[in-house]
Amino acid sequence: MDNIRRGNRQLIKELNRVFVVNTILKYEPISRTKIAELTELSLSTVSNIVASLIKKGLVQEIGEDKSKGGRKPIMLKLNPGMGLVIGIKIGLDGIVAALVNLKGTILYQIACPVPVKEGKRVVIKSVVNVIRNLIKEAWADFSQVIGCGIGVSGLVDSSCGTLLHSVILGWENIQFKELLEKEFNIPVFVDKDVNALALGEKRYGAARGINNFVCVTVGTGIGAGIVLNGEIYHGNSGGAGELGHIIIDKSGPLCYCGKHGCLEVFSSDRFIIKEAKKALTEGKKTLIKNFLNNTDLNNLSVSTILEAARKGDIVAKDIFEQAGRNLGIGISNLINIIDPKVILMEGREMKAGKLIFHPMQKAIRENSPLRRDIKILSPQLEEKGWVIGAAELVLKEIFKAPIFKFKKEDRIRSTVVQWV
Repeated sequence: MDNIRRGNRQLIKELNRVFVVNTILKYEPISRTKIAELTELSLSTVSNIVASLIKKGLVQEIGEDKSKGGRKPIMLKLNPGMGLVIGIKIGLDGIVAALVNLKGTILYQIACPVPVKEGKRVVIKSVVNVIRNLIKEAWADFSQVIGCGIGVSGLVDSSCGTLLHSVILGWENIQFKELLEKEFNIPVFVDKDVNALALGEKRYGAARGINNFVCVTVGTGIGAGIVLNGEIYHGNSGGAGELGHIIIDKSGPLCYCGKHGCLEVFSSDRFIIKEAKKALTEGKKTLIKNFLNNTDLNNLSVSTILEAARKGDIVAKDIFEQAGRNLGIGISNLINIIDPKVILMEGREMKAGKLIFHPMQKAIRENSPLRRDIKILSPQLEEKGWVIGAAELVLKEIFKAPIFKFKKEDRIRSTVVQWV
C-alpha cells in the first residue's frame, strides 16, 4: 500500500472538499446546513469549503428555499459550465466525439469514419483531427477542456490507456493516452467501450444507485461491462467481460478468436445474418428475400431480417428466437458467477423486443433458478450513453477522493484529480 498518501491536515482538507462537492452533485439543489447534516462535517467547515468552491466558480448559489423557521436557506448547485470534457466512442460504425459539461450533458457532437485495419499513425491522426474539429465546430475554448475519455472496442489496458488488441477494428497496440496527452496536454483516460457505457448508466441512467450490475452489448461482437461494489471490474489484464467468448458448445462453429462454439458464434449480429443467408440459399419460404429488394445477399442486415420477423415471417422469427435462447444461456453463466442485481441489455438485436427477450429470459430462468427474478433493463441513455460514458471516465476521476500518491510521470492525471 505504498501508493496511499499519509494522513495529514492537507489530505483531510482535500477529502472534505471532495466530500462536499460529491454531496452537492448527488443532492442538488441543497443548502449548506443539509450538506453538513449529510456529511457530518461542521457547518463552519462546510461554509468555508463552499465559499472556496463559489470563488472558483465550481458551485453556484441559486436562490432561497422555503424556511422551516428562522432564516431561509440559500440553495447550492454545481456549475456545469465550469469545465468541459471530451467523450469519444470508437467502434466499427465510426468515431463519435462530444463536448460534455460537468453534469454529463452533451453540448455538441460530431462523427467521422473509423480507419479500420490501419496503423497507429493513421489511427491517432484520425482521433486528433476529430478532437480539433469538435472544438472548432463547437466554437469552444480549449482552455476549458479538463480531460478526454475514450471508449474503444477491443481489449484495453486502462492503467496505461492502451488498446492492446481489437479484432473488429484490426488494430494492435494503440497508445491513446500517451500520444494524445503529448498532443493536447490534457488528461486522457481509455477503457473498453462497454465499460464506459456502464459508467454512464451508473451515473446518469438506468443503473443509478446500483453498485452491482452488468451492462451487456450485443452487436458485431458481445461484450459486458461488469460493475462490482460501484467500480468497473477489469480483471488482472483488462480482459474481464469478454462474454462473447465463453464457450457454450465446444463442438460448435469456429469463432474468429480461434476457439469453437463461442457465444458470439451463436448470438451476435453475424449469427443472425449467417442463419438468414443459409435459409435463403436453401430456398426456404421467407419474407426476408422480399425486403432485400433483389439486392446482393452481402447487403443483408439485422434490420432487414427484423423487418421480416415483425411481419410474421416464421424463418426470421425462429432466427431471433435461437439467438435469444443462446444469449440467455451465456448470460445465465454470468449471473451464476457474479450474482448482479440488474442486467442492462444494449444493441441492435435488442430492437427485436420480445422476439429475442422472451426466449432469452426463458433460458435465464431455466439456467439460473435462484435468480429468476433478476431485472433485465434497457439503458436509459440510448446511443448518447456511449460518449457520456466516455466523458464519465474523466468525471469520475475529478470527483474521486485524492487518497493516492502520483508518480512524476502522472503529472497530468494528478492535475485532474486535484481540480476541485
